Amino acid sequence: MKNIFIKSFVVLSAVLIAAGCIKETFPKGSTVTTEQREESPNALQYMVNGVPSAMMASGTAGYASSYGVHFDYGLPALHLMTDCMLEDFTISGELGYFWFGAHFQNVAMGAQYIYNAYFWDCYYAWIKLANDIILQIGEVSDDADKTVVNALGQAYAYRAMCYLDLARLFEPKDNKLAPISDEIRGLTVPIVKEDITEELAKYNPRATREEMYEFIFSDLALAEKYLDAADKTYSRPTVGAVYGMYARAYQELGGTYHELGQKAKSDANYAKAAEYARKAIETSGKTPLTEAQWHDPKSGFNDGSSNNAWLWGLTLSVENASNIITNVAHLAPEAIWGYSVMSLPSINKALYDRISVSDFRRRSWLDPDLTWSPGTENYTPSNGYQFAGTDDPLSGYEEVGFTTAHDYFLYWTAPYVNIKFRPANGQCVEYTEGNCADHVLMRVEEMYFIEIEAVLRTKGLAEAQKLLNSFMKTYRDRSYDCSYATSDLSFIQEMLLQKRIEFWGEGILFYDYKRLDQGITRGYSGTNFPAVARFNTEGRSPQWNLVITRGEYQSNTAINDGNNNPDSTELLVPWTE
Repeated sequence: MKNIFIKSFVVLSAVLIAAGCIKETFPKGSTVTTEQREESPNALQYMVNGVPSAMMASGTAGYASSYGVHFDYGLPALHLMTDCMLEDFTISGELGYFWFGAHFQNVAMGAQYIYNAYFWDCYYAWIKLANDIILQIGEVSDDADKTVVNALGQAYAYRAMCYLDLARLFEPKDNKLAPISDEIRGLTVPIVKEDITEELAKYNPRATREEMYEFIFSDLALAEKYLDAADKTYSRPTVGAVYGMYARAYQELGGTYHELGQKAKSDANYAKAAEYARKAIETSGKTPLTEAQWHDPKSGFNDGSSNNAWLWGLTLSVENASNIITNVAHLAPEAIWGYSVMSLPSINKALYDRISVSDFRRRSWLDPDLTWSPGTENYTPSNGYQFAGTDDPLSGYEEVGFTTAHDYFLYWTAPYVNIKFRPANGQCVEYTEGNCADHVLMRVEEMYFIEIEAVLRTKGLAEAQKLLNSFMKTYRDRSYDCSYATSDLSFIQEMLLQKRIEFWGEGILFYDYKRLDQGITRGYSGTNFPAVARFNTEGRSPQWNLVITRGEYQSNTAINDGNNNPDSTELLVPWTE
C-alpha cells in the first residue's frame, strides 16, 4: 500500500445492503435487491437485517471500488480510525501496509479529503436505512404484529446509535492548537428524520447539543418501548443495549457540563448515567469476560456467542467479506493473509509498562522481556501465548523457508504486538473462515466504568474507589488497589488507565479522551511509535474535532467552511529527542 492521501469533493455512498452476513437464520447472498424485498414474505426482515450487514460488509460505502482504499469495511474501520488518533495504538511493523495512516499521522484531515468523510458517509447511509424502516412501518397499534414492532424498535436503536456517535465525533471541544469559534461552539451535526422533505434537506443546519440529545433520547425511548424486553441476543439491539446507549449519552452530557462549570446539569446527567449503566448491567444479565474467554485463541474478541459479556455486536459471514477488506485483515496479526502481519498493530510501550504483572490483560500483547530472535529456533513468544492457527503447511511459502503459519507469524512479529484480536475460529491461513469474526459494539464492562465515573462526580471519591477496586479485584487483578488515587483528578487518571487497558482497539476510548480533555504522549525516550507519529499534546488533540466533508456542502447549503470545524492537518509536530 502506498501512502497516497485522496481528495474528494463529492464522496459516493453506495451502501451494499447485505443480508448474508448475519450468522443466524437470514438468507445468504452479498446483496438484497428491491425486487427480492418486494417478492419475499419477509421483506421487512430483509430491510432490518440490512442495517447491521451494511455496518460490517466489505466495501460498504463504495470507497473500495471508487478510490481503491482497503479500509472500507464499516464500523470496525471507524473504530480503528478513532483509536489511531489516540496514544495507545501504534504500529511496530511496516507503516506502508497500514491503511489508517492518515488518522495515525494527522494528515489529510480537511474537508476535501476522504478520511473524515468516511465517518459522515457511513453513518448517514446507515441512518437512511433505519429511516426507510421507520417510514415504511409508520405508527403501530397495541395489537400490531410483534415482529413488526420489534423491527421498529431495532430501527430506532440503530438510528440513535449513529447520531450519538456523530454528535460526540463532530461536536467541537476546546483545545490549545485549533481554537473553537463561538459560531460553532455546541453544534453537532444535521438531523435527518425519516420524513424530511427535499426542501428541508437542502438547508439543514448543524443541530445544537440540546436539540441533538433530545432527539437521541426520543429515539432511545421508542426503541425501549418497541423492543422485546426478553431478548438477550448480542447480534441485534436489545433493551439492555438501549440502556447502555442512555448511559453513554448521559455520561457525555455530564462530562460536557462539568467542564463548562454547570454543576447542576452535570450532576443530573451523571446521576442518570449511573442509573442507566446499572440498568444495562441488571437488565442484560451480562457478566464480564473471564480470563479464559479473553485469551481464547479461537474465539478471543471475535465471537460474541462464546461469552456472556457482549451486550451488542455485529456479525460477518463469508458472503460479505473480501480477503483483505475486513477487521481481521487489519487488526489480527496472526492472520497471515492480511495487512496486520506486516504492519503489526501494537500497544504503546508506556501504557504496557504500567500494566501490573498480576493483571491477566497484560498477556494481550507480546511480552518484550522474553527472548527475541524472530525467525530462529531461539524465538520465545510471551508467557501463556497460544498460537491460534493451524500448523498445516502453507502453499507458496516453502520456497522462502516458511512451512507453517506459526513460523510465518513468529518471523514477522515484534515486542508489544497485539494478540488480543484473533482470527475467527483460530483460522490463520484460510481467509474465508478466519475473516468471519464478530465485532463488539458494547461490552458490559463499559457499563461498570461509566457507573464508576458517574459515582465519582455525584457521590464522591470514596464511593468511586470502592467500585473500581471491586471491579478490578473481582474480574481482572486480585492484588489491585486504587487507594493511592487521593484526589478526583488522580482517580480519573487511574480509572482511565484501567479503561485504556480494558478497551484497547475497540473504538471506545476516543470519547473518553475527548470528553475528559486528555492529552496524548507518543514522543518520549524509548518510544515505540514511528518517528512521523510521535505527537504530544497538552489536553485535547485538535484532530478529535472531526471536519465535515465538503461533499455535504453541495447538497446542504447550511454547511460551509464558515461553520465547519477547524482543519487539524499537520498542526501536530512530531517530537524529536
